[in-house]
Amino acid sequence: DRRAASARRAAAHAARDEWVFEGSGRAVEYVAGRRWEVAATGFWQAHHAAAQRYSDLIAEWSELGPGGRAWDLYSGAGVFAARLAEQAGRTGVVLAVESARPAVADGAAALRDLPWVELRAQRVERWVFEHVGGAAPDVVVLDPPRAGAGKEVIGAVTASGPARIVHVGCDPAAFARDLGLYQAAGYRLTDLRAFDAFPATHHVECLALLRR
Repeated sequence: DRRAASARRAAAHAARDEWVFEGSGRAVEYVAGRRWEVAATGFWQAHHAAAQRYSDLIAEWSELGPGGRAWDLYSGAGVFAARLAEQAGRTGVVLAVESARPAVADGAAALRDLPWVELRAQRVERWVFEHVGGAAPDVVVLDPPRAGAGKEVIGAVTASGPARIVHVGCDPAAFARDLGLYQAAGYRLTDLRAFDAFPATHHVECLALLRR
C-alpha cells in the first residue's frame, strides 16, 4: 500500500506533455476583485462560485487582525492567502505552501502587491515539520487533496498551537478522519458548513472551524 501511494504521488508530480489546440492555455479568474491567471490544466475550484464563497467564509472565521500571522497549507495559487493577507496587513505574515510549482508561480504573480505573503513551493509534510517550534500562527487554513491531510501533517499543525484551524475537505470520509485527529489533539469543532459544489454527483465540500 505504501509503494502504491508513493507511486501515485510521483505520478501526480511528474512532468506531463500539454498540447494547446486553441487559445492561450491560460484561464482568468477573479476572487474578491483580484485577478488570477492560471494554467488551464492547473487546479481551480470546480464550481464557478466556490473560490469566492470559501474565501469569504475563511475570512470570516479566521478572525485575523492587523499584524496577525497565518499559514495557508496546500495553498494552490494563493486565493485564501490573499484574503488572509488583506486582514493581516503590512505588519502581518502569511506563509503559504504548495507542492505544485506552476501554481506557486501563478500565485506569486497574482499577489505581487502583497509582499508580506510568502509562497513556498514545497511539500506540506516537510514544511510543517520544519516550522514546528517556531512562531505560532494565529490561524492555519488547510485545503488538502481528497485523501486528506493525515496524521503527520495534523500532528505538526496542532503542535504549533494555532488558536484557530480552518480545514477544507472534498471527501467526507477523509474529512471526518482528519476532524477526529484534531479532536484527539485537544481541538473542538465550533462550526461546520457543507456545500453542494459538485452538482449531480455524490461529492460535497466541507469546511470546519476548530478551536483549542
